[in-house]
Amino acid sequence: MATVLSLAKQYEDTIHNYMAAIDKSLHPTRALDEEMVRKAVFLVRHDGVQIHSFNEERLLLEASVKDAHSVKVVLNFGKLTAVCACPQEKTCRHRLAVIFSLYQKIDSLSEWVAKWRDKENEKLSTLTNKRSPDQWEALIRSTWREPINDYVTRNYFYFEQLYEGRLKNALSFMPLEREWKTLYKTYAHLISLTEVWETFSAGTKEVHHSFFKTWFADELHALRDMLGQLRGLHRTFESDAFFTHLRELVREFAETNDDSFSERFEIYQLFWTELFISRRERLSGLEEFRRPDERVKAFFALLLGNEVSPGNITPGAAADWVKLAVLAEEEGHQQGLSAILMAIKPHVRTFLFDGLFTQYRHHYVRVLSRLYSLIDLTEDDWEDLFTQFGHYGLPAYSAYLVEKGMYKQWAELHQLHNSPLYFAEECGLKEVHNAAPDFALPLYHRYALQHLEERSRTSYKQAVRVWKKMKAACKKSGQLPFWNDYMNEIQHRYKRLRALQEEIEKGKLL
Repeated sequence: MATVLSLAKQYEDTIHNYMAAIDKSLHPTRALDEEMVRKAVFLVRHDGVQIHSFNEERLLLEASVKDAHSVKVVLNFGKLTAVCACPQEKTCRHRLAVIFSLYQKIDSLSEWVAKWRDKENEKLSTLTNKRSPDQWEALIRSTWREPINDYVTRNYFYFEQLYEGRLKNALSFMPLEREWKTLYKTYAHLISLTEVWETFSAGTKEVHHSFFKTWFADELHALRDMLGQLRGLHRTFESDAFFTHLRELVREFAETNDDSFSERFEIYQLFWTELFISRRERLSGLEEFRRPDERVKAFFALLLGNEVSPGNITPGAAADWVKLAVLAEEEGHQQGLSAILMAIKPHVRTFLFDGLFTQYRHHYVRVLSRLYSLIDLTEDDWEDLFTQFGHYGLPAYSAYLVEKGMYKQWAELHQLHNSPLYFAEECGLKEVHNAAPDFALPLYHRYALQHLEERSRTSYKQAVRVWKKMKAACKKSGQLPFWNDYMNEIQHRYKRLRALQEEIEKGKLL
């Protein structure tokens, strides 16, 4: 075989074609690509590449690269391909190292690497000098060019680090003019959100799902603050194109058909309730959708004060309709509120127990109870609702029973569910005590005995406090003789508990 130098000069055009392919396929802003080029250069400069043979008939060059282990590489000059024995399927540092070792025989490898690294910087510099919506979008998306590894989905802390790092890179190109800063930040957050969306959606199904959901809530809060600031700024003729483009970005994001419509729709609603608030904008908003979902139609009907007709909703969409009901309340749209709530009612139980994590159920029961109290419902409707709420609806059901004067049913409800004293007091025990003390007596008796079971002086003091309330209830209902017989029976049954007898005497219960 001729010398490597003569071989490189003979096939100079081929080597330049290899380098052009590398220049086209690898990007300096992509961390994996930059690392691959850097390691390949390191191997070349430390004599890690050895050329073994070249078959002139088949145009095959065989070489080996000394990495952690020696790796065989074959270049096909005829087909401009490279094959490596390492596990990496596509481009790897070993293939690059062999090509670089040939290239440095005919040109400066250092200069090529420098130009390759400067290429993207020049492009980004050009982008920053041209202020337009498309250029902003291209600039921000360029910081997300590197693929996201699968392990980020399974670990929220890697996800958070990655998102904050790339968002910070995108914000580094923020315009210097104060009037453009907030608008650019909004672009950066929204586009970054769309770029990381697939990873976020997958993360909500993994073990760290609660962290991903909290992150999403924080992003919504940050966007709400920025949109509020944008709304207060004076729009110039130059900025109109940016706001129009922002509308398109939000609509395209919301219109994507996948299983994350609820979250996408939440972001879409945020922009149209906080930023795009003129009637002229809202009249054209629905027309921008090719096939608007029923929830989108109802959303714009609420904003414009039009009639809302939810029709038959699916159980899986109930969460979105609950949020639309909250919007109807905020907009003072009574017809829409009533129509939406009645459409939701058959699916309340499914929504609470199949569509929500446990920690959110109490909150949504309170929300639903408040919303339903704003429309006209029959007693049968209320009974059906409270049945669907299950034990999460005890506070709401208790308030309803107290309001209706159904004190016996209230007491039976809390006996059935073994409500602790603090919970019964939160649910209206004081009102029942004042209005119908007879029905409170069995509860007081149970609470006092529960304290006695702990067999300590502290628990005996707690029991005496409960008995004092029971005595007041007996006095209020004219049952003092019953009370005296009751306490005599207690003293007799627990006569061996000296500490209890002392606390009863101190409490003057007889």
